[in-house]
Amino acid sequence: MCQHRDSDTATHANVSSPAGDDPLTQALHGQLLDDSFDTALYATLCDGHCHPHDDRDQLDAIGVLQTGRVTLMGVRQDDWPVVEKLHTTNPQKCVPCFGIHPWFVYRLQLPDCEAEDGKQHYEHVLTSRDDDEKCHLITQLKPPIPFSSWYTELRAILERHPHALLGEVGLDRAARLLPGGAIEWHGVAPTQVSCTIEHQYSVLQQQLLLAIELDRAVSVHCVQSQGHILQLLSWVKQHRPPQPLRVCIHSFGGKPQTIQQWLHVKSCTVYISFSMAINARLGWPKLCQLIQAVPDDRLLIESDVNSPEGLDKAVAHMAILVARAKEWTVERAVTQTNANWHAFTQWQEN
Repeated sequence: MCQHRDSDTATHANVSSPAGDDPLTQALHGQLLDDSFDTALYATLCDGHCHPHDDRDQLDAIGVLQTGRVTLMGVRQDDWPVVEKLHTTNPQKCVPCFGIHPWFVYRLQLPDCEAEDGKQHYEHVLTSRDDDEKCHLITQLKPPIPFSSWYTELRAILERHPHALLGEVGLDRAARLLPGGAIEWHGVAPTQVSCTIEHQYSVLQQQLLLAIELDRAVSVHCVQSQGHILQLLSWVKQHRPPQPLRVCIHSFGGKPQTIQQWLHVKSCTVYISFSMAINARLGWPKLCQLIQAVPDDRLLIESDVNSPEGLDKAVAHMAILVARAKEWTVERAVTQTNANWHAFTQWQEN
């Protein structure tokens, strides 16, 4: 899930585009598709991680996207019904995912803390360098959600959809709450208040236990938390899942040499995914190295966009960049990432 800031858009818009630019810069200026992408390939494209349903005014446009599969991330309880309805309306194109994103887990109570009132809960799970700001924010927040409520609802919706994924879930040590607990990031300055990594970790444990029990793939958000996520995935082996837990680290932006750590986690099969929305900021040399460091059968592509507008181009551009980095044809990049997406999701075709 990406935070779209006006400054990011301005940076991309102001980049000059001289002849001979690297393929990433060309993609940012829309210069790759005309020459490099056969439109017949769109039906085979799989967007491994996206949020087009955030744009409530364009929900009807999702069903007519050219991209063959869009993996819709439900990130909060109030988000899940929208994802569920889109899947019901477009059962093969719209692949449902349900989970609670680390930006929103501060409201969730854990099994041993349901007796706490709202003030006690938020005092425990929130931290800030500015105590006055934290105390004021706590008075503005909605009541916490009991474990028996959110966990039961998450289990129920996953069980209603036997092939749905768990996602988007994860850890984020950089995220800050917005004033009043708002969820809209556009143009709103965050506070200095954050959810403790300990609480995020415990909530993620509970969600992963569901994924293990129900044998679901997991789409993971990881910001400044690689060590914690690796530790948690290593913890999975204690629960002896009958099949390896399938995990995608979405919009991966770490170092190329750390990819091997993810690939060798026991009891997990880890996939690495890249997006224009997040990974373009790395620059082509680093992004190219990262793509090359991922084994062919563990590589996924995504858009991570918050609207159907531009989704098709974002995924197609990412397929072209994979082809350039791997020295493949674009067709191979599309078919390989399609096969990888099916292995990751285990999506059942009608």
